[in-house]
Amino acid sequence: MSNVIPMPRLVVRRGVSDDREAVVTLVEAVWHDTYHNHLPPKWLQQRDRQFFADLAGDPAEQGWVAELGERVVGYGRVAANCIDQLWVSAAARRRGVASALLGPMLASIRERGFGFAQAGCEDFNTPARRFLEAKGWELIHAEPQQLGAGRACDALVHAIKLR
Repeated sequence: MSNVIPMPRLVVRRGVSDDREAVVTLVEAVWHDTYHNHLPPKWLQQRDRQFFADLAGDPAEQGWVAELGERVVGYGRVAANCIDQLWVSAAARRRGVASALLGPMLASIRERGFGFAQAGCEDFNTPARRFLEAKGWELIHAEPQQLGAGRACDALVHAIKLR
């Protein structure tokens, strides 16, 4: 007799307002993981819960949530023709979560009549850049940004045609 434990299934669904707390927690953790080596410590310490709540926005407004079992492991949101947010927990990366979120997000942009979509990331976010490039996104602009304490980066804008 086998004691097989079923693995949780990845589910991507439209966000609802009740997702807000889990989404803000996810965004805060991933943001710190992404930026902790690139921003001055003072800037990191100034980011409070309200900063992350504002950054995440309302999941019910053009948001998608990825759940693995009962855990929120990914979040994405669109604004106009832009992928405004795309966050995946460290434990769930390289498992198709971002790709699963991207599908309905791009479909939403296409359904609203846009012929192309845009997404951005900083030049130091190598995983995000590689993800976008692997999905066929093209770099269309780089904007220099000052991060404080003599640190700088380029904010990158990628675009993809929607078929």
